[in-house]
Amino acid sequence: MRPAHLVPAGVVLLALGVVAAVAQLTGPAAPGPGQASMTPQQVAVTSAARACPPVPGGGPGKVAFIAGSPAASPSGGFGQAELAPLPLAGAALRALSPITAAAPGALSMLTTPAAQSAGKQATTGWSVTASGAMAQALEAEEATSAGLASIRCGEPGSEIWFAGAGPQGGAAQVQLDLMNIDALPASVDVDVITDAGPVQAGGDTGITVPPHETVTESLSSLAAGSSVVAIEVRTSIGRVAADVSESSRGGTPSWLPSTAPPSTQLVIPGVPPSGSTAGLYIVVPGSANAQVSVLAITAQGHYHPFGTQTVDLPADSASYVPLTPLGGTAALELTANVPVTAAVLVPGSGLGAFTAATAPISEQAVVAGNTAGSGLSATIVLSAPAGPARVRLTAMAATSGATSSQVVTVPAGHTLTAPLTLPRGARHGSAFALVITPLAGSGPLYAARVETQGQDTVVSIIPAISALTTITLPPVRDSYDAISP
Repeated sequence: MRPAHLVPAGVVLLALGVVAAVAQLTGPAAPGPGQASMTPQQVAVTSAARACPPVPGGGPGKVAFIAGSPAASPSGGFGQAELAPLPLAGAALRALSPITAAAPGALSMLTTPAAQSAGKQATTGWSVTASGAMAQALEAEEATSAGLASIRCGEPGSEIWFAGAGPQGGAAQVQLDLMNIDALPASVDVDVITDAGPVQAGGDTGITVPPHETVTESLSSLAAGSSVVAIEVRTSIGRVAADVSESSRGGTPSWLPSTAPPSTQLVIPGVPPSGSTAGLYIVVPGSANAQVSVLAITAQGHYHPFGTQTVDLPADSASYVPLTPLGGTAALELTANVPVTAAVLVPGSGLGAFTAATAPISEQAVVAGNTAGSGLSATIVLSAPAGPARVRLTAMAATSGATSSQVVTVPAGHTLTAPLTLPRGARHGSAFALVITPLAGSGPLYAARVETQGQDTVVSIIPAISALTTITLPPVRDSYDAISP
């Protein structure tokens, strides 16, 4: 039994006296006749943060970065945005200066230098922070030298999920990067579930991630012998951003996008056709078996890849389910009797490209790192599982600032694929950003950007995540705080 903590009577009386005094000064006024109840408020985003993982193999990197709105009032100030290094914990690295981005509403391709340790290259993550108007619609992605996004820089959180291949599924190396952008240390537990069930993580509990530093953990030994691996990153103190990369032996790493938390209904956007079978990874983290129905949302409408049968999966497991051809590019809608989470691997360069379950787009989404030319082509995949959606697509070039815009309509229960091109006047081969804006009255919209090389080799999928300019604050009511021992 937890021991009771006694508070001296004088302290309680003093506290009650303070509460009474505050109640006299700020107590609720009686509502007048016909007075409306308080409603939620829309306020502008004034602070935002992301974290980019270390570049595989060390060396310099690129960050595709866009934040703020060019329509923001200069008189009020734009605020500021910068990239700052998050060196590996305990590494004695030469100091790196923050990189400042000062062009609101424009795409910047920022070069992150290689960290140096005793004359050698080392690795470091990068924090991305913005304040004031520059925090609005913030998006950052780690990109190739050509500007093609490979992984979205994630938000810090206290619970983050991933699902992908295990060593027997082709991922010889599985690496987890944990980044702490805050001024206080974070304590992290890592839970691993495979097709054989939960793994006793041992040393991967209570991992301390120091302030403004990065901790890298290899999970290859924990996942040894498995075809599928699911990873849950949880913090008991503080928060972290997390990323997982997988690679075949000696191959180019593929990034796993974080997937939506377990739910009884999920949508995975942007599943393109490929030359070989794509794979669906489903994670059942609870103690009850799952029955999962899978519905493909295609250009022709709904399609049941497994017929009328459900996919039956055991509790506390992560499973691989091969996908039959979906008849073109599609989104997958999963409905289950218990909470699950899921991702899809589409064969392509390296292990292939992953897409994962996401939330519908609220307000707008931004994919910062896109390229076209030199054999690469970019498409946006838009899916409307419920009502129809009207969507504005705006492309913004990095070097010239040129823009182009189009409005498309996605019928209810369908997927629409639209090619992406550089705005007129932009230099051939330059990077460009894409802003996805559902228009008023649209139903739920899910999206992903797909890049292919040649006819059908998928090189990158970026699921679209909301990039907010405003947030909703719930109504605040007068209340008393109770004091208990």
